[in-house]
Amino acid sequence: MKILFIGNTRLGDAVLSTCILNHFENKDVEITVICSPLSREIYQNFSVVKNIITLIKKKRGKHWIEAYKALDNQVWDLVIDLRNTIISRIIRKKKVLRFKTNNKEHRVVSMCKLLKLDYIISPKLPVTEVLHKNSLFFFKKNNLDNPVLAIAPITNWHRKNWPVNNYAKLVNKLIENKINIKSVIILGSENERKGCEVLKQKIILKNVVNFAGKLKISEIYGILKNCKIFIGNDSGLMHLAAASGINTLGLFGPSKEEHYCPWGKKAYFLRTTKTYKELVLTKDYNRHDTGNLMSSLSVGKVYKKCLKIIK
Repeated sequence: MKILFIGNTRLGDAVLSTCILNHFENKDVEITVICSPLSREIYQNFSVVKNIITLIKKKRGKHWIEAYKALDNQVWDLVIDLRNTIISRIIRKKKVLRFKTNNKEHRVVSMCKLLKLDYIISPKLPVTEVLHKNSLFFFKKNNLDNPVLAIAPITNWHRKNWPVNNYAKLVNKLIENKINIKSVIILGSENERKGCEVLKQKIILKNVVNFAGKLKISEIYGILKNCKIFIGNDSGLMHLAAASGINTLGLFGPSKEEHYCPWGKKAYFLRTTKTYKELVLTKDYNRHDTGNLMSSLSVGKVYKKCLKIIK
């Protein structure tokens, strides 16, 4: 069975969509994936994924012309289109499933329903033996002693970033109260490295490493699987942490936790005292304002939640 999977471009959505690929693992199928360079690493290690077409967005949708040419007039047994694209309409196929957003449920639930499953499959990425060994070597190389706390303090939208000073106060409070944390790693992109470095300098623990912009997505995933807990804003890294199976605490404000809270048995979230509607659906709301929308979430509240999670 040949399947065309038109996947997500953003990291978080791509991680959540792995519930679909996990459904097909160990089945007699061959999947071709269309995705962005960022999400390629999310999909590449699945055994059923035989080909990946990586698209860089171009003006007037010219990237879709490139995709169409790359598909080589194949007749697909099934097309799964998570982006409702023109490709799924013009290529030759026997069956097509197009994802439609359901505002009443989590995205993982919606994607499992797309496959007409009567059960839910959690997002998860394959971990190769090489990746596992490299992750352990990475811990040793950087003198990371367990338990390790992972933090992703910055996102690509400043208005949903819990203040860096709050992260510093939280981590220092955990350390001062002798919570069992021996190392801290800070994660982010290259563009977020300076902000992450500011946080690093504010943490009283000596063994703190800033890895922002230094690691591939697959490497981050392998490393996260060996951490004790992850704390971060609503982001792709938050979803990556939850998929790795570790304790994950996501912090929410101007985004909808009912759709995008971290998914998994060890996944938790907290949100600001104000609801999404109170923060975003107001007359004076401006996405580009410099004001932070996360400040009403107190350090004390997050600290208490961390204690319950770690115990």
